Amino acid sequence: MSGDTVQHLADVLDSRAPVNNTEVFNYLLNVREQAWKMVNEGLNLRRDMKCADIEQIPDLQGNVVGNMFTYTGDKINWVIRSWIGKAETGFTNIHLTCWVNDEIDVPHLGMALGTAPDVFCYVDYLPRYEPVISPDHLDQYHEAMNQKWIELRRNPAYKTFNPVHLYTRGTLSPIAICGLIPFADFKAHVESVMLDYVRNWVELVKNAKPVAPEKRAALKQRDELVRRTIVEKDPANILADRMLGVPMRERLVRILHAGERE
Repeated sequence: MSGDTVQHLADVLDSRAPVNNTEVFNYLLNVREQAWKMVNEGLNLRRDMKCADIEQIPDLQGNVVGNMFTYTGDKINWVIRSWIGKAETGFTNIHLTCWVNDEIDVPHLGMALGTAPDVFCYVDYLPRYEPVISPDHLDQYHEAMNQKWIELRRNPAYKTFNPVHLYTRGTLSPIAICGLIPFADFKAHVESVMLDYVRNWVELVKNAKPVAPEKRAALKQRDELVRRTIVEKDPANILADRMLGVPMRERLVRILHAGERE
């Protein structure tokens, strides 16, 4: 489809002149907080304080350029609610990632918003099993959002962001929303669909039935491998290196895959 993006996010950002995106960033942060409210009110979570010392994330000059909050709870292994960026120069990255524990097999929830300087938007249900040999898993958890994905994909205003990085592209499920579009198009066509994904996911978790005890160890092992590999191989880590320095970026990556927790 014409207008789709097939570049590294860092290359997209580098090709554009700096733009003050403060107003757009604040709007997107509010969208993320709407999603967070659904998750926090729908599930029994508590804050993990291991990374409380970088609740405010500093850049190399000591300026606050983000925050990091982590949570855990019933049925939920690890939640990341964070952002980094400098809205006044164009780049921001806002996350809400929810990793389910091995008591249930509901897909994990990934959600990200940001500016580069157009709006990057991502939401997905990360499968817990290999999709091509687990059609029942797709039918049970992904099918409910399939029609919304189809309708959005048919909308000429929606332009996909196709990761150049092979592994990252391979993590996307069949219903993944991953776009890079003007702010007005995001508001008109994508925002409500993303929130529908989150709303539906919370209900899936609340109503999930337990996984058989003998299957949980394998599920946990797969979850931990996927979680760590995704964040360690993220090609956008280069943007954090530039802003925060490698040591801080390495620590944030550890936190993202729950390598630092109480």
